Amino acid sequence: MTGRILVLLGLSFLCAIAACSSVAETQIGIDAPPGSEKVFGPLGDMLEHRCGTLDCHGQTGRNLRIWGCDGMRLDPKMTPGCGIGPQTGRTTPEEHYATYRSLVGLEPTVMTTVYEGCKSSTEAYPPPEACDPDLLTFVRKARGLEAHKGGQLISPDGVDGGPDPQDVCIVTWLEGQTDGLSCANALSIPNFPIPDAATE
Repeated sequence: MTGRILVLLGLSFLCAIAACSSVAETQIGIDAPPGSEKVFGPLGDMLEHRCGTLDCHGQTGRNLRIWGCDGMRLDPKMTPGCGIGPQTGRTTPEEHYATYRSLVGLEPTVMTTVYEGCKSSTEAYPPPEACDPDLLTFVRKARGLEAHKGGQLISPDGVDGGPDPQDVCIVTWLEGQTDGLSCANALSIPNFPIPDAATE
């Protein structure tokens, strides 16, 4: 009887060791739009302008963290200011890449699903039916489809008789063919919410 208990304890111990050591160190694969300065940089500038201030996503307390000259800096010697004042400067490619990693890492599985549906698009904007940016929380919040402390920032229905350049910037990046002109035009839009937007 005692031998049987010892055998069971020994087997239990071996099973416990095997269970603890069977987890492999693997990385989660994310199929996302390119994070290069050429492809993501224009979107990074737009996100920083619209959402990257210190009272918004330009701080470490947010799930979506945006680095750049309007808010949080990677270099601790740099301060916000975008070239206005000492120890300031334009947003660096490294800061764009940090923002990219934060954005695609928010919902890696959803990002992969959206990019898979968007990357085969031959039309830049509006997106084809297979491309569904609204699956991503950051798009729903910016479009006012989900509660967002910052309110509705972009209008997929358009502005001034044309598409909202912010929406075009995001959607074309999700397609892997960023419309740099729309992203640049989005920088002239004031960084406050659309009136009467739902907020948290």
